[in-house]
Amino acid sequence: MIRMRANRPTTLAGWMSAAVAAAAIAGVSPSATQAASPPTSRTCPSASIVNAALGEKGTSPTSSTTPYSKTCTYPHTGIVATRITFQVDTSATFAAGENAAARVAPIVKIHGLGQAAWAPKVPGSLYVFNKGTTIKILALLVPTAKLEALARKLL
Repeated sequence: MIRMRANRPTTLAGWMSAAVAAAAIAGVSPSATQAASPPTSRTCPSASIVNAALGEKGTSPTSSTTPYSKTCTYPHTGIVATRITFQVDTSATFAAGENAAARVAPIVKIHGLGQAAWAPKVPGSLYVFNKGTTIKILALLVPTAKLEALARKLL
């Protein structure tokens, strides 16, 4: 349950849930032809790359795909497994997700990362749009600077 005060969450878990939910609600799956290369064809980053960037000790990733996305899940990285999702997107739907998240939790824009990037002020997630693909990194409580370093390796 998300505790709310003045229409805003009051716990860390509430902030994270609200920001991630808002971004997910705003995301609309566009045509697969809009991405430079289909995100489903991407290889999951190795556990060694993710562990080095984030300071974790995860094991080899498992992946799941949809027609518009690929999610790489890294077991044994904490209470909630670290996830990296590559999703077909447009700049308009990426911006809509950012705007929706900003209505429920404070966010920070990250300049110089992809074509657009943002993260909630509470550490643990990062969203990057580049060439028709959104990269979503979810690693609870990991500082945004580490998530940004990983995102740079993935672009």
